[in-house]
Amino acid sequence: MGERHAGPDPAPGAPATGLEELLAAALRPAGAAAGPGADDESRAVAAFRDARDTGAHRDGRTRRRDDWRPEGER
Repeated sequence: MGERHAGPDPAPGAPATGLEELLAAALRPAGAAAGPGADDESRAVAAFRDARDTGAHRDGRTRRRDDWRPEGER
């Protein structure tokens, strides 16, 4: 119980090992890229702008603890 592997942990952002690459490929949907693409980002930004422009979030109340303005400005 509590046994550890002999090697050091890989540094964050280090290239994946062969086993990690195989597992990642198995979990990704077929034809999916390794990460989000520019097209995904463009669609997300467009959806945000559409929601903002239509006023979808305008009526939402801010919780008092989330409003960090000075007391007189609330």
